[in-house]
Amino acid sequence: MNAVRTRVRWHVMFAVFLIATVSYLDRTNLSVAAPVLREELQLSPTQLGLVLSAFSWSYAIAQIPAGLVSAWLRPRLTYLIALWLWCILLALTTLATSFVALVLFRIPFGLAEAVTWPAASVLMSRWFPRIEYAQAMSLMNLGLVIGAAVAPPIVAFIIAFWGWKAAFIVTGLVAGILGTLFYIYTKDDPADDPRVSPEELAWIRHDQIAEDDSPLPKGYIPMLLSRPSLWAVGMANFGLDFINFLFLTWYPTYLTDQYHMSLKQMGIMAMEPYIFALFTVLGAGRLVRALTDGGMDSGSARRMVIVGGLLIGSAALVVAVNVSNLYASVTAMSLGYAFVMSILGPMWSIPAEISGRKGAGFAAGFVNFVGNVGGVGSPILMGVVFQHFHSFTPAILIAAGITLICAVLFILLYRAKADRDFVAGFLAR
Repeated sequence: MNAVRTRVRWHVMFAVFLIATVSYLDRTNLSVAAPVLREELQLSPTQLGLVLSAFSWSYAIAQIPAGLVSAWLRPRLTYLIALWLWCILLALTTLATSFVALVLFRIPFGLAEAVTWPAASVLMSRWFPRIEYAQAMSLMNLGLVIGAAVAPPIVAFIIAFWGWKAAFIVTGLVAGILGTLFYIYTKDDPADDPRVSPEELAWIRHDQIAEDDSPLPKGYIPMLLSRPSLWAVGMANFGLDFINFLFLTWYPTYLTDQYHMSLKQMGIMAMEPYIFALFTVLGAGRLVRALTDGGMDSGSARRMVIVGGLLIGSAALVVAVNVSNLYASVTAMSLGYAFVMSILGPMWSIPAEISGRKGAGFAAGFVNFVGNVGGVGSPILMGVVFQHFHSFTPAILIAAGITLICAVLFILLYRAKADRDFVAGFLAR
């Protein structure tokens, strides 16, 4: 069986990892261009915060329907359509000449990107056994971190030589090409892929919940929404996205305003949180696997890693605004981001396990919706607080407090085994 564990399913995971990478490259390019756009369009801090959050308005609202669409269209076709929409919408954004126009272009872009994680959850639940699911989702979610990490230097370089419009067009074309390649070279189910051996298929299927294509039974979605663990994961994702969008949208501007960095300096320094997160995200997935291999049940292992990541991340952000040294402050900020992001893999392995494969798309969409409510508020908070106090410190402390509250709510609500058994019993009726 060991020979089976490094084959086609990991190639599929890598393809989804690339899509996640490009999705964050595409959505982060606006924050890197923000200092230039702020001057070019004469945007106030509050207006810039609204522009940076506009993506999240529609992205959040579309999560639950995106999960249902991903299950209906199946992931390959979903990604093909979505990635070409990213390309077209980013190209159209270059026509924006005002605050209102930027907002109007970012809203449909959020709709188009909404399918990214629900489709991945559906695909990974088919391609991986439950024992590998947290590790696979951690590796796939590295794309979030790497996309956000490479965006500052790449986009800053393109802006410096060809302007912000070229950066949007180039990153959009990368998405469209990737969507086409993904559609050609992957399958929605391992049983349909001739590269998958019978041994690997048996390993994938050995601890999965059997797939059922029959319609959802009456009352299934209200029942699922009543499960405390689904809300626990949603609140963990709320804290994660609050911090994530704070960095994705305002961190480049924070570096240029707080530390008076040039565009090129900012492009390099803005990579640090994401470089740190590469290690924490990957390490968290491996830690969950090590704990379960050591005899701990998967629910307890995930709880330990998720709570630890949120608590340590919150503490690091508080430290960041209470030290005067530039490098110590930036490093603490980076560690705060990295530890909060470490929960990605363990967190995203929970929705499909609770709901079963039948409800994986809906559950993932719901969790992403709750998280992105935090993503909507974070950029606006930063803009309003900065305009009022002329300092980012109050907003960073508020963000740390919100993340701490989310950790406490996760502890109180998370009961994965009981909820999984409840859902299975409901479906067996």
